[in-house]
Amino acid sequence: MNYLAHALLAEPYAHSLIGNIAGDLVKGPLSKHDLHPRVADGVRRHRRVDSLTDSHSAYLVLKARFPQGHRRYAGLVLDVLFDHYLVRHWQRYSDWSRDAFLDGTYRVLRDNPLLLPEALAAVSPRWVDADWLRVYETREGVAAVLERLSRRLSRPVDLVALLKVVDESDTDFEQGFLAVFGDVQRAIGLQ
Repeated sequence: MNYLAHALLAEPYAHSLIGNIAGDLVKGPLSKHDLHPRVADGVRRHRRVDSLTDSHSAYLVLKARFPQGHRRYAGLVLDVLFDHYLVRHWQRYSDWSRDAFLDGTYRVLRDNPLLLPEALAAVSPRWVDADWLRVYETREGVAAVLERLSRRLSRPVDLVALLKVVDESDTDFEQGFLAVFGDVQRAIGLQ
């Protein structure tokens, strides 16, 4: 799951939303970070969602569809792609309109700078200004996110090219997302 899914899977209060969004940015033991306890709970929830996703049988099947030499990067592609599928099926998983949810998420990030972990505080203003959670609406947006991720990897990998694997059987990948997301929601008590 990527940022949009983690935001939606947060508990319905600001601290949890912040912790769930910051989960990938808060590295190592939480005791090393000066986090509000409820933000730390959000980071723990983020990590639990990642663990549930990464070990889900449907996720593992999808990951195995990528070429052997690129499977270590398949998780990055799937995380971003899952947010795209979440947009497609938004009304199935949320009573909020997506626009209202995104506006509320941006407001929480803007209005609570003292609660933001350091790494999130450094990027949050740019993310909010760029309306970064809306990028998952289109396949071009997915490709743009993967392109940015490619540039941050320690060795060059064309993550966008890996979307060809998905294009060959988009329906299978979408069905895999639906299975994983529903099970994760149930496991964390949201369904």
